[in-house]
Amino acid sequence: MSTSWHKYELVDGSDDPEDIPLVAVNEKPVHRRICKCHPSVLDELGEKGKLQVSHPRFGPFYREDESEVSGKKEAWDKVLEKSGDKNRTIENYLFATRRVEKRARASYADAGGVVRNLTESQFRWMMIEDGCFFLQLALFILGASSQQLGYPDNHIIFGKKKKKEDVNRWIEAMFFVGNQVPLVVLNEFMKQSFFQKILNQVNRETPSQLPKRILYELLVLPAREHVTNQTVTSPKPRGEEQQPTDLLHALHSFMLDPGRSLSNVNPDEADTGDVDLGDSGGVHGTKDLTLSASELNKKGIRFRKVKEVGCTEISFTDYFIFARLYLPVFTIGDDTELVFKSLKHYEESQQQGKSKREVRSYLQFMNDLICTYEDVKLLAKKGIIKADNPYHKEKLPTILSNLAGQDKHTTPNLHLLRIQLRDYNIAPWERAFGE
Repeated sequence: MSTSWHKYELVDGSDDPEDIPLVAVNEKPVHRRICKCHPSVLDELGEKGKLQVSHPRFGPFYREDESEVSGKKEAWDKVLEKSGDKNRTIENYLFATRRVEKRARASYADAGGVVRNLTESQFRWMMIEDGCFFLQLALFILGASSQQLGYPDNHIIFGKKKKKEDVNRWIEAMFFVGNQVPLVVLNEFMKQSFFQKILNQVNRETPSQLPKRILYELLVLPAREHVTNQTVTSPKPRGEEQQPTDLLHALHSFMLDPGRSLSNVNPDEADTGDVDLGDSGGVHGTKDLTLSASELNKKGIRFRKVKEVGCTEISFTDYFIFARLYLPVFTIGDDTELVFKSLKHYEESQQQGKSKREVRSYLQFMNDLICTYEDVKLLAKKGIIKADNPYHKEKLPTILSNLAGQDKHTTPNLHLLRIQLRDYNIAPWERAFGE
C-alpha cells in the first residue's frame, strides 16, 4: 500500500515552517549512496529473502507495499505528545530536516527518479516519520522500555512481550539494502528533546552484538556528545565527507577496518581487478588454491588469532622453522548470517568492482577453510571461532557454504595469500618447532 503524504497544520495560525527556504549546510559530496537492492540480488534472494509485509519500511524505495499498521504515524504522534508544545516541536523537526535536506537527498542513488519526484514537503515528512520510528525502534532494541518511550506495556510493537524474533526482524529491516534513512537525518533528530530524554535509559556499555553496536556507536554516542558539547567548548567538527552515509555503510566500513572510528570512513579506493578461482587457466593453477584448516595444519601451518574482527585482517608469515596463518575472530550468533548477507548484498548493489568486494572474498576464503566440524574445532581451540552455543558451531560449515554461494572471484590480496598457503612446504622434523 502506498503511503499518503500530509503535513500538520499550525493551530496558532503562524507561518508554515515548511515555506522557509532550504538551509545550505554541509553540502559535501556523498561517496556511497543508498541504493535500492540490485535486481540480481533480489532474484537471488527469492520471495523469502525480500522485505516481507512484517518488515518496517524506511526511506523512499520500498514504500509501495508498506503495511497499513507500520507504526510510523503513532511514533510521530508520540513525539508530539511527549515533547510539550506541538507547534514548536513541528517547527524544530522541520527545521532540522531542512538543515540537512540537500545532503539527505544526495544520499540516495536516484536512478528511477523516486526521490527527485518527491516535493519538499513529501520528502521532509517522509524523513520525519520514518526517522522517528526508526530511532524509537533502535532505542527500544538498545534497552529503552515501552514506558520510557511513552507506550503501554501491551503495545503491539513496543510492549513488554517483545519476542527475539521481532527484534531480529527489525534489525533485518534496518540493515536491508536501500531500506535506510540517511545517518545525517537520524543524528539531527537525536538532538531533539524527545530522544535526548531517553538517552539516559540506554546502557553505557558498548553492545557486543554487531548490529546493536552499530546502532549504539552511530546514534547514541554522537547524541551524548551533543549534550556534553552544549556545556563545554565544542571540539572541531568531524569532516562530513567522512561520515558514513547510512548504518549499512557504517557496518560495511567497520568490517573492512575495525580500527577506524565508525563515525569516519575513507572514500572509495580504485578498482584493481579481481581473480576468478573457478578459472583453471593461469600459471598459478587456481583450482588448487582451496585448502581446509585441517589440510593446512597437516602441512605444518599453525593458526593464530588477531584482536581485530575485520575481513582484511588476514596474514601469513613463513619463518625459517614455522609458519603462521593469522585470522580475525569469527563470532557466530543468531545474527551472523543476517549480517553477512546484508554486507554481501550491499557490495553487489553498490556495483563495486569485484576486486573491492572484500566481504564476499572473505566469506569465500572462510568457506574453503572451514569444510567440516573438525575444521571448526581446530580453529575454535585457537580462539578464532567463538560461538554463543555449540549448535552454532555445528552449523558454521553450512552457514558459510550458503553465504559463499557459487561465486569464486576473490581479491588480489587473498589470491596471493592462497598461493602462499598452497606453495608452503615444511620438512617433518621442523613441524615440532612450529607448534
